[in-house]
Amino acid sequence: MFPLSKSGNGGNFQDIMHIYVVTILVVLLSIISLVMIIVGGLYLIENRALVLWALLALAFMILGAIGTNSVPHEFFGIPERFSVFAATGFNAVLGVYLFNGFKGEKDANE
Repeated sequence: MFPLSKSGNGGNFQDIMHIYVVTILVVLLSIISLVMIIVGGLYLIENRALVLWALLALAFMILGAIGTNSVPHEFFGIPERFSVFAATGFNAVLGVYLFNGFKGEKDANE
């Protein structure tokens, strides 16, 4: 909706909306939803595997954030992809769970 301009962060309205509003909202909502899935899944033993997927996605998001600050500027995009693909991969896992009707481990064994 607000792509980053070709000049990077030029300080115009579009760049401010991209960096300070959209990006922050996406990251916060991703972290909050993963934490809520993890906490909720701890009470439902049937979806223990989903909790593990959420923990893995959260770990990759954190590693990606740490990596962007620890690698040289030329390699910034590599650890940034950890965060991006962690969220995308977890969406794919949720899609598979939804397709299967959220059958937990207890249902699969019956």
